[in-house]
Amino acid sequence: MPLYTLRKKVTGEIIQTTDPGRALLTGRWKDIGRFKGPILRSVASRPPYFHDGSAKDLKAVIDFYDQRFKIHLTEREKADLVAFLAAL
Repeated sequence: MPLYTLRKKVTGEIIQTTDPGRALLTGRWKDIGRFKGPILRSVASRPPYFHDGSAKDLKAVIDFYDQRFKIHLTEREKADLVAFLAAL
């Protein structure tokens, strides 16, 4: 990964980071390390999920993350999470 060295012209402050975040788009010093995540409003109405469409529904998304990060959610917790996301 590239290492960015950023210098604030006014103060001379220097930050080194591998991901400047929104600062690459806005050019604002305060946006270094900030990110805009995807909104979850009406997420249940926008399947399939993931960049390749590999998750056909929210349950498949939750199952993926449960396995990937070894969260060990119960079936009840998964159902509650699906219901929560569907309510957004």
